[in-house]
Amino acid sequence: MNNTDRASIFIVCLFYVVTFSCGYFIHQTFLNEKQSQAERLILTINSDDIDSEKNSIVVYEDNGSSKPVKKIHNTSSILAISSIYEDNGYQLEYISEFLKKVMDQDVIVTRIWFSKKK
Repeated sequence: MNNTDRASIFIVCLFYVVTFSCGYFIHQTFLNEKQSQAERLILTINSDDIDSEKNSIVVYEDNGSSKPVKKIHNTSSILAISSIYEDNGYQLEYISEFLKKVMDQDVIVTRIWFSKKK
């Protein structure tokens, strides 16, 4: 084996070491950044899911990591729902409402954004 072959093998090995180490550091940085992000929770409430006679409301919880979870609460007020989540350690960030057409009906969709208290 001559010197040129040895140099080529050394350069290829050095390239692999640099590539894998850079990938490892990028991966670790991404994981640490992902873990340090504040936990968020988005609640979606449709106006047709609020039943004031039965005193119940259907809430869809979305934490961003899985499918939204359907929960039924024994209250008919959005303010009461907000208070329940604030008592569970969340901080209210933002509330938005918009109209959505569902089978020729106007449905008001309310979205409530929470973040985990620090």
